Amino acid sequence: MTVAALATPMMQQFLKVKALHPDAIVFYRMGDFYEMFLGDAERAAPLLDIALTTRDKGKPDAVPMCGVPVHAADAHIKRLTELGHRVAICEQVEDPRELAGRRLVRREVVEVVTPGLVGDPEGLDGRTVVALVALCLPAPPAASESRPAPRRFGLAVLDASTGDFRATELVIEEGSAGSEAVAVLPDALVQELSRIAPREVLVPAWALEACRTELEQALGPVVVRPMPAVAFESLRTHTSSPGSRPGSWPGSWPGMELVGGDSGTRAARAVANYLAENQPFAVEQPPTLSRYALADTVVLDASTRRHLELFESSEDRSRAGTLLAELDLTACALGARRLARWLAYPLRSPRQIAARQDAVEALVERDRLRGRLREALAGIRDLERLLAKSIRPGAVPRDLGALRASLRALPRIVAALREDDLAANGGWLEAPSVNALPLEAPEPLPELLELLEQALIDEPPTIARGSRGAQETGYIREGYRSDLDALRESASKGREWIAGLEAEERQRSGISSLKIRFHPVHGYALEVAKSQLAKVPADYERKQTLANVERFSTEGLREVEARVMGANERAAKLEREIFESLRVRVGQSSPEIRAAADRVATLDSFASLAEVARRKRWIRPVVDESEGLEIKAGRHPVIESVLGRRGADGFVPNDARLDPAGPQILLLTGPNMSGKSTYLRQVALIVLLAQMGSFVPAESARIGVVDRVFTRVGASDRLAKGESTFMVEMRETAEILSQVTRRSLVILDEIGRGTSTFDGLSIAWAVAEYLHDTRGAEARTLFATHYHELVALEESRPRIANAHFEVREWNDEVIFLRRLVPGGASRSYGIQVARLAGLPPRVIERARMILQDLEAGALPGGAVKPSPTKTRDGQLVLALEPKRSPRAAAEAKTLDALRHLDSNVMTPLDALTWLARAREDLALASGDDGEEGSA
Repeated sequence: MTVAALATPMMQQFLKVKALHPDAIVFYRMGDFYEMFLGDAERAAPLLDIALTTRDKGKPDAVPMCGVPVHAADAHIKRLTELGHRVAICEQVEDPRELAGRRLVRREVVEVVTPGLVGDPEGLDGRTVVALVALCLPAPPAASESRPAPRRFGLAVLDASTGDFRATELVIEEGSAGSEAVAVLPDALVQELSRIAPREVLVPAWALEACRTELEQALGPVVVRPMPAVAFESLRTHTSSPGSRPGSWPGSWPGMELVGGDSGTRAARAVANYLAENQPFAVEQPPTLSRYALADTVVLDASTRRHLELFESSEDRSRAGTLLAELDLTACALGARRLARWLAYPLRSPRQIAARQDAVEALVERDRLRGRLREALAGIRDLERLLAKSIRPGAVPRDLGALRASLRALPRIVAALREDDLAANGGWLEAPSVNALPLEAPEPLPELLELLEQALIDEPPTIARGSRGAQETGYIREGYRSDLDALRESASKGREWIAGLEAEERQRSGISSLKIRFHPVHGYALEVAKSQLAKVPADYERKQTLANVERFSTEGLREVEARVMGANERAAKLEREIFESLRVRVGQSSPEIRAAADRVATLDSFASLAEVARRKRWIRPVVDESEGLEIKAGRHPVIESVLGRRGADGFVPNDARLDPAGPQILLLTGPNMSGKSTYLRQVALIVLLAQMGSFVPAESARIGVVDRVFTRVGASDRLAKGESTFMVEMRETAEILSQVTRRSLVILDEIGRGTSTFDGLSIAWAVAEYLHDTRGAEARTLFATHYHELVALEESRPRIANAHFEVREWNDEVIFLRRLVPGGASRSYGIQVARLAGLPPRVIERARMILQDLEAGALPGGAVKPSPTKTRDGQLVLALEPKRSPRAAAEAKTLDALRHLDSNVMTPLDALTWLARAREDLALASGDDGEEGSA
């Protein structure tokens, strides 16, 4: 690229902007387009599927460029940020018409959109959270430290589209679980990040490479950005981005002091500094920082969320078929996000859980109130995101109009709750309130609502980002400002005079087709067809020549045009000023709007949980500090709903009882397809529902709070990480055993299936023993297995109980009764299930023959099946075929002979003789082992 190609004033201006944002794609405003130049254009064109072009085609110093229309820019910006890019929006901050070409229009970057700092949230799913996270990490311990101090990790998360801003601190004692010597990030912090699912993570510059590797392994593709150490220590005192309004921070950032503080506060400072650098308008009314502690909520790691299908279906990763989909009957996006937060963070405090249950119960018992409340809530749009849009420089009148519509609905919510108060008090309330219910109504904002009602027309228009044209007017209501009304009247009278002038000029010139036309650039003109040019009066001044017409002007027309155009432009400028004052006023009310949105979200979540409980006949569980878990007639909340929709047989409920004092471990054996996996998940889901404050699908339930739910379910590999299915299974099991506590709930659906029978059985046996015998790890456990030998654990471990799901056989058919009964099972009915799945009959028959051989102690083909005989005290003999008593051996031999008996060639005497001999053999065998013989 030659110097000449970049020497134009416009390119010099672009290069100055680009130098301040070297890592961003600059959207450079030129009229109705955002243009990209040089490397930005070469990067963006293929990503946005737009043409890469140049204004100097064929020249060796041509400047690559591409562009997108202003009205369609938000979709393109969203696309680039989703791909991990930053986009700097460079706007024209002067009106080109006012300059009249005297110099280049001044342009400045008004905001930078990043993956974690969205631009216009219009296209976002209302249930989606866009998270920006900052991590404050401790410096590596010095080699000279004899006893390293506890490591403090800070995490702050901001959803800039809603203003939700939270921070927490995690303290890892040296030598404790999770204090990994190699990893930069402890496991607990990684698990919390996986729960948040951030789009962008800010980390100290010194830890960039190590953090990027660990975060990408845990979260997949995620944008990781370095921040200087000073960003974590103090808040910047002024903004430095071009286009931002310089100035000091507000007196204090709500919830965050400017000095001191823990690691969570330091992480929050980094987020605040990043926000100020890229979107300075957002810190004029900054969101309030709130604190949360990981110890206050149930830990749900990525495996547990995936196995229990809380938010995504394991089949297609959609929302359908998930627990959240069953719970979400919310009326607005605010409630949908709040409900998802409650499910992601179930509570551990019985007092807080009971407070939520009180609110849900109040709505379950009041059908009319619930109906009125849900109807009122439906009128609320996404207040949080409407506020975020309204305070942006690119806000348009329609945004404030939508905010106004939501503010109108707030009094209806209050009225719905107050009406119930009146009914509860016999209609006598001097000062209506909502104190009679455990529900908090949002505070209406009457002054702001009245201002927006008076200022904006009923249906404000959408105006292109940064538009300054005179045609974008008329959205301020008539009568709001007298000076604006006067300008409008002046412009209107001028237009009336122009209409009269047209009639006069037709009569004076004798040109019946003469018209007065308006052009945005050339203004008003007298338009005459070329066939009528001979009649044009001498005082007409030629202004423009077109193909079929000529346009003229006169002194009188220019005078009126100046008055009309001047009035229009002054009116448009005044409307922009009024709209800007409204936008500032909305920003000043942001704390009140966020508070109202918070209460709306909470009410909507309560109403949704109550509606689900009422429709599905769920009950209020008891959640306390005990260590027990008792569920009577529990049901799977999702499967029950699916069965109901399909019109199939009803869901079969089952009980559950677990306690570290016993029975602590319920060992489930028995057939495939009988309901073991459903039962495991339903118990875990009922616990999570109870601790999030919801009612549950059961006849009754008492839940001693759990601190964490662990799951080891299914078979999957991680080939990209070089981990086989069995390795994944063992890693998940290792994580459970290293972190489990007495208050945990453990769900194990098969252990050891990915290796040889003896190895797998040994591992499963040892895991069960560990959970039973290890002090402090006696977690309430549901353990489903096909290793029937494990039933022997009940004899040596007092807190292990056997159970299985009942089945019936009829004419070689298996009937699953789905009913849990005590005791172990000895068969899995795998061949019958394989037949139901559609395996060829030839394969099924051969499998039966092989099974008979194995049960008889031989391998297929007649070889003797090896069976180890060496035992250890109190331990199981690891063999495919357990050691049989003489009677059991005789019974097996008789049964095998019966299978091969051909009754079609036997006489009645032969049959009686065979039967007598078989009875005699069985009687002798029973006498050998001391049991009473019987045929």
